[in-house]
Amino acid sequence: MTIIEPNKSKYSYNSSVLPMSLLIAFLAFSNIYIYNKNVTLKQFISEGSKNIQELQVVNAESKNKLYKMTDLSNLNDVIKSNNLVKDKNPKYFENQSAVLAVNSDAR
Repeated sequence: MTIIEPNKSKYSYNSSVLPMSLLIAFLAFSNIYIYNKNVTLKQFISEGSKNIQELQVVNAESKNKLYKMTDLSNLNDVIKSNNLVKDKNPKYFENQSAVLAVNSDAR
């Protein structure tokens, strides 16, 4: 008795299984890559915002020092420390010229 067997192939999967599995693997690796880039970007942004906050604090402190130095209540202390005298009748410089600006476009 003769038994006829169908033609056996080395590969037992369909021809569309390999491209689909390669596509799924590619999409999985690209998903991991994009996720890593997203996490890196979020860390970069958070570090930048921390730097901005630190700079804002330093800016506020320097403004506070400036305002303290230019405060009128401290002016008497500055006058006393530098041995300055308040002038009761100050003489200001005045320009006696009647023409302060000349138009140079007259051609």
